[in-house]
Amino acid sequence: MLKILTTVTLAGLACLLPSALWAQSAPPEGGTPAVVATETPAPDPKPEGPKLEAPKPESITIPNGTPIVVVITELVSTRTAKVGDMFALKLAEPLLWNGTVVIPEGTPGKGEVIDTGKPGMGGKPGKLVLAARYLEFEGRQVPIRALKMRMGAQDNVSGAMAATIVVGVFGLAVTGGHMEAQVGMMATAKLGADFTPTTPVETPAASQ
Repeated sequence: MLKILTTVTLAGLACLLPSALWAQSAPPEGGTPAVVATETPAPDPKPEGPKLEAPKPESITIPNGTPIVVVITELVSTRTAKVGDMFALKLAEPLLWNGTVVIPEGTPGKGEVIDTGKPGMGGKPGKLVLAARYLEFEGRQVPIRALKMRMGAQDNVSGAMAATIVVGVFGLAVTGGHMEAQVGMMATAKLGADFTPTTPVETPAASQ
């Protein structure tokens, strides 16, 4: 008899178990199904664009003969000038390398009176021959040469202006009148030797 009761009891429990499980998983009456949260994968990082390199200091050499522009900053006249006199000038435009300033505008320098002569009686010509000598930069003298500029004094006889004569240095002769290289006069010149800056020059940034 005990065996029969045990069998009936187990059979009843077996019938009740699926109902209990269904009751736990089924949504409440009149309700909405439960929302199950899921993780959304993170988007892949965007590829980085090309990077710009920081400027890198580079040792360079500016070749002999590179043209420059200077301006006279001290009056030079046949009235007072003597052979060997030095006169002041400065760089009128910066010396550039690949778009980068190597020697800045305003860098001071010197020129030299090579020959001079006062005008004489009877229309004897005055004469003034000038040369560019150096720029003062980084505590040293940077040689410059081949000075060319326009200046003139009026001929007392014909009223004509003097012409420029250039043979390595600047020189001209005028009949009857003093010659002057006035403050503010522009001139061209050239580096007189290869020039390597003491401080390396930064190259422009390049893209990869």
